[in-house]
Amino acid sequence: MNVFTKMTLLILFFLIPVIVLYTYSNRESVAVIEQEIQSSTTNRLSTFAASVESNIYQLSLYGISIGQDSSIQEFQLPDNKAPYERVRLSGAILEKMNLYNAASKWHSTITLYFPRQQEVISTDYYTSIPYDEGELSAPFPQTWIYADNSFIWHTTEPTTAMENPGRARLITKISFPANQLSSLLDQDKENNRGDPFLFHDEFGIISNSSANTALMANLGEELRQAPLQEQEGFRTKLDNTEYYVSYIKSNSLNWYYVDYVPMQQILSPVTSSRNLFYLSIAVLLVMSFAVIFTLYRSVQLPLLQLIKGTKRLSDGDFSVRLDNSKHNEFSQLFLRFNIMAQRIQELIENVYEEKLRRRDATLKQLQSQINPHFLYNCLFYIKNMARLKNEEAVVAMSLNLGEYYRYITRSENDLATVREELNMVTNYLKIQSLRLDRMSFTIDMPDDILERTVPRLSLQPIIENAIIHGLEPKGEQGQISIRGKTEDGLHIIIMEDSGVGMTDEQLEQIQQDLAKHLHEDMGCGTWNVNQRLSYQFGGESGLIYSRSPLGGVRVDMIWREHSNK
Repeated sequence: MNVFTKMTLLILFFLIPVIVLYTYSNRESVAVIEQEIQSSTTNRLSTFAASVESNIYQLSLYGISIGQDSSIQEFQLPDNKAPYERVRLSGAILEKMNLYNAASKWHSTITLYFPRQQEVISTDYYTSIPYDEGELSAPFPQTWIYADNSFIWHTTEPTTAMENPGRARLITKISFPANQLSSLLDQDKENNRGDPFLFHDEFGIISNSSANTALMANLGEELRQAPLQEQEGFRTKLDNTEYYVSYIKSNSLNWYYVDYVPMQQILSPVTSSRNLFYLSIAVLLVMSFAVIFTLYRSVQLPLLQLIKGTKRLSDGDFSVRLDNSKHNEFSQLFLRFNIMAQRIQELIENVYEEKLRRRDATLKQLQSQINPHFLYNCLFYIKNMARLKNEEAVVAMSLNLGEYYRYITRSENDLATVREELNMVTNYLKIQSLRLDRMSFTIDMPDDILERTVPRLSLQPIIENAIIHGLEPKGEQGQISIRGKTEDGLHIIIMEDSGVGMTDEQLEQIQQDLAKHLHEDMGCGTWNVNQRLSYQFGGESGLIYSRSPLGGVRVDMIWREHSNK
């Protein structure tokens, strides 16, 4: 959470509440508008349905009231009238029916059937309608029926003859064409934004003259699949456009008045405003990121470079230098940093050279300490063998001492190959085998390790401790194993014995003593070896003590050759 990150988050925190509040406000506004659209569509359709139902109801009343006319009643009398008189009555009846049509807003056809006279009088002047007794024998329904692209209504005089038209004195048939409703739908479409139509699941759709027939056909399929109620509305999506569909059932016609409006068309101003807002936010974000990017290039990158430089400096890389080609405040800061790093590097190099000289002196001192220690042990052994009159052991030890001094004095180099060290250890083990008849040893060293270099007299003190402190106190047949391997660039020489061994606490204590300063209670042989390995090859080199599968102690001598060149 650096300063740059905090500034970026601060800008985002300023914009996010604005976006969230506007999105919530826009959503609420759209919800209110959608509710108003639904309510408006339903109310408009209800008004249209009420108007149509009023006209249909008026036509239905004509069938009842027209039968009460005196001319029609006189025409029904059974007495024989002269042809002239019947023509006069027929004309009077037609005049009355035309008056009914003139009073109605709709153009309809009124047809009167006189079963007793077997005559028909109709306002349809261009069609000769015969009296068909078979057509008028079936019971009449109590509702309007749809046939031949027309809606038809029947009444009888008396009204009880609806179930048995043969008993009627007068049958009235009122019909109007379906295009009458299409004209009303056209008028409603001109005055409103909808696209109304009539729907029946059996007869199909009656639409206005400018309707989108393909879309209405799809809506008709939607209506057929939906469980229709008396009055309801629903939302549907057709051709990737969402519509609100409202419908009302006509109790007179048994059809449904349907109207629909595209939601997006009405919501387009709100959508445009929303898109404009989001576009403004996008432009603002782009500008903000441009400012942030400028700050990142001008401030954050130099700061990160400076932080990385100081970290490398604190990690010990004093060769780090900062490069800034821009001429600003950071270029002066980088210049001062480079001067400081150069001076520190010079001081560290001087201290390091002094440390190397001190380390060389320490190595010389450690090398010189081990020689008298080994000589003391050998002379003490010769003294004991001389007392025991063991001439062979005295001779062998004397020869070993000669080889030893020839080995350490033939070169001023403090390092020796593993092969040379093993030759010295082999001589030493042969001498100890003469002294201890119950001791055996094995050496298995890979060729790639034999030519590696180690400090002189590194192996002998470890083998000496294994014999003196491991095998001799046990008093049984003993074994010493020496083998080598290389893992991940580390060379390892493993020395094990089958002696009395050590407890975990003793092993941990001796491992800790190797890292301490030498004092009177500590043996100097293995401590010298560990210190010389650490000084010569680095901190990961040294001795590691552990339990041996043979029963005694295992010592791993580890070093990485030339690791601190």
